[in-house]
Amino acid sequence: MKNRFALASCLLLLWTFTGVQFYLFIFSTPDITVNELAEGIKVICPDNYQPKETTLEKRDNNTKEYTCTKSETEKLKIYVKFRSCDNCVELDIMSIVGMVIGNVVATIVIGVGVYLLASQTRTGPVVSNRKSKSKDCLSVFYRGKHWRAGQRDTYDELVHRK
Repeated sequence: MKNRFALASCLLLLWTFTGVQFYLFIFSTPDITVNELAEGIKVICPDNYQPKETTLEKRDNNTKEYTCTKSETEKLKIYVKFRSCDNCVELDIMSIVGMVIGNVVATIVIGVGVYLLASQTRTGPVVSNRKSKSKDCLSVFYRGKHWRAGQRDTYDELVHRK
């Protein structure tokens, strides 16, 4: 009993698949072939269709529907769309990797340069070539007061206390 059921199932599956393949073989429509070229594309119509092949350049004005005609009733259509960019830059993986590595190297070089400049030890005090104006400051501060060298004041005693 099991063998008859398995045999019938296999025959049914075989009949279904061959029927589908036969239908696709008999009623299939031929396809338009498109080959990409360096400067554009080539549209190739199937046998007995006109025009046999058409070469199109990559330009925006070539964007439209193209038709392969066998007879008045049998036509195959394909829509071709071109999008071009005048100021575009094509980025491949090596360009992106080069930019990233260059950016990292430049950042490291700038960081090391700033570190080396900031960590330099100073050799001594910075000497100014300008004349001191401390006398001018004292004369403005003590204007009207009679200050004499060697005069003791309250604050002088605080400094010398031990």
